[in-house]
Amino acid sequence: MNRKLLLKNSLRIMFRNKLRTLFMSIGVMIGVGTLIAGQSLGSGAEQQLNQRVNKIFSPGSIMLVSGTLTNADVEAVEQQMEQVVASAARFGGGESEISYQGVNHKAAVFGHTVEGETVWNRSVIEGRYFTNSDMSKTARVALLGHRLSELLFGADGDPIGEEILIASVPFRVIGVLEPAGIDPHGEDRDEDIYIPITTAMRRLNNTEYIGIAKLLVSDLEQVDEDADQVSEILRKEHNIAPGEDEDFAIYSSEFVGRMVVKTNRVLNVYMVAAAGVVLLVAAIVIASIMLVVVRERVAEIGLRKALGATEQNIGFQFLIEVVSVTLVSGLLGVGLGLGAANLVSLFTGMPVIVTTDSIALGLGAAALVGIASGIAPARKAARLDPVEALR
Repeated sequence: MNRKLLLKNSLRIMFRNKLRTLFMSIGVMIGVGTLIAGQSLGSGAEQQLNQRVNKIFSPGSIMLVSGTLTNADVEAVEQQMEQVVASAARFGGGESEISYQGVNHKAAVFGHTVEGETVWNRSVIEGRYFTNSDMSKTARVALLGHRLSELLFGADGDPIGEEILIASVPFRVIGVLEPAGIDPHGEDRDEDIYIPITTAMRRLNNTEYIGIAKLLVSDLEQVDEDADQVSEILRKEHNIAPGEDEDFAIYSSEFVGRMVVKTNRVLNVYMVAAAGVVLLVAAIVIASIMLVVVRERVAEIGLRKALGATEQNIGFQFLIEVVSVTLVSGLLGVGLGLGAANLVSLFTGMPVIVTTDSIALGLGAAALVGIASGIAPARKAARLDPVEALR
C-alpha cells in the first residue's frame, strides 16, 4: 500500500475526530511547552545570572567576608602578596531610613572607598565619585542608586547638591550610581545608597570592622591558589590556631563560577524532569485512547486485510496516526512554550533565549512520545485476524 496514501488517510482521520485528537494533544502540548519555556527562560536566567555574578566577582577577584575583618587585615594581605593589584573594602549594607522633604524610603547603606569605583565595578552616571578628601574628612556626602533617586526626587528631579537624611543625619548628594539591577540574592541594587566608608564606620556606626573586602589578583589562572594564601595570612592575623574554625569566609571568582554552573545544571535537570513526567503521562493517555480506537475500527482493519493490506501496512498506519498527532501537538507546544516564556519575561524582565537545540529537543520528545505510545496499539491492530475482525 502506498505510504503517502497512508499518511494522507491518517491525517484525515486525525482531523475527523477532533475531540479525541484534542485529548491526545493536550499532554504533549503542555509537556513540550514546559520544556521549551523552561529551556528558554533557563538559558536567559543563566546569562543574566552570569552577568550579575561577573559584575561582582570579576575574573581574578577574591572576596573576604568576616565580622571581624579590619583595614589592617587587608593591608597585611596586600603587603605579603605581590600578585594583589588592587583592593577595596566595603562596609554595611544594613537598611536605614532615607528622607527628603517628607518623602521617606528604606534603603541599604554601604560604605565605600575611593578604589571601590573600579574594584567593585560601579561608577556614577551623574555627578562624581568619592575622593580621598571625602575619606579623610569623613564627609557627609552620598551617592544614590538611580531608582532610589527617582523615588526621592521624581523621574525628572535633579538630586545633585540636595540634602537628604540618612538615619536622621544630613548628607549632601554628589552623584547617581550607574544601574546595577537585581543581584543574585534578589535585592534591587538600584535602591542602594553609598557613603564614604570612613563616614559609615565613624559617624554612623563607630566601629573598626569593615565586614567585606574585595581583592584583584594579576594571574587569572591562579585565583584559587591565591585565595588559599589569603586564608593563611588571615589565620595568622586573627591568631587562629591549627585545627580551629576560621572566623572569615573567602570566595574566589573561580569558586563562584563553578557554583553558578552547578546551580544552572540542577535547575535544568529539574525542568527537564518536570517536562518528562508530563510527557510520560501524555504517552500513557495516548496509548490508552489508541487501544480503544483499535477496538472501534476492528471491521475497518479486517476489510483492509481482506483487500490485501499487510500487517506492516496496518501497523504503519496506526503508528503514523499517533506520530502525526504528537508532532503537530509538539509544534503547538513550541508556540505555547515561547508564548509563556515571553509572558514571564514581560512581567519579570528576564531575558528569553531560544535555541534550535531546545526546539529540536521538544519536537524530538514529541515524536518519541508518539512512537512509544503508538507501538502497542499498532501491534494489536496489525495482529488482528481478518476473519475474526469481519464477523
